[in-house]
Amino acid sequence: MTPTAVVTGGSGGIGRAVAAELRERGWEVVSLSRREGCDVSDEAQVRSAFGRIERLDALINCAAQLIKRPILELTAEDWDAQLDAGLRGAFLCSREAFRLMREDGGSIVMVSSLSGVAGAEKFPGMAAYVAAKSGLAGLAEALAVEGRPHGIRANTISPGAVDTPMLRIAGVEGPRLQPAEVARIILWLASPESAPLSGANLRLDPADRAT
Repeated sequence: MTPTAVVTGGSGGIGRAVAAELRERGWEVVSLSRREGCDVSDEAQVRSAFGRIERLDALINCAAQLIKRPILELTAEDWDAQLDAGLRGAFLCSREAFRLMREDGGSIVMVSSLSGVAGAEKFPGMAAYVAAKSGLAGLAEALAVEGRPHGIRANTISPGAVDTPMLRIAGVEGPRLQPAEVARIILWLASPESAPLSGANLRLDPADRAT
């Protein structure tokens, strides 16, 4: 049976690379993004999108938004937009994924960031983005516990700088990962090959990569 995955934020950056990698490996992929007509922070739209799926093996939460502003210039609207895209959307999609996975199990992968990992150096002007990414790791840990009786695993991947359009908005210099590199590890987390791993947070630091 062909495995099925939902990828949020699948129209660009890491999400697009993940969708391409999954399709190359024979997965059926449902890509959700605003460009593709689904705002993952909208509860009704998420329910409608998942309602068209009969079976789900993996959910990869890649959707994110970055509005880079110092805290004194960060508006409540800016904050809400980034938390909605990066964290509310992951909650809504994960809840729908649980409904589809509770009989046969499955894997949920949160795409966080080193900026969301405790102790990692933070970049100025990214408070809301960091909060959303930190929240994803906590959400995955909670879902790993709730999912255990149903065979549902939840893990987080936290890459450092990845060569995407969002990185150019962030203005971060230095070593960087390629989206395809991150996608290959996400595929492993999404597949049964990574079982029984659950509740983990894999850190990918481009500075640690062998050259």
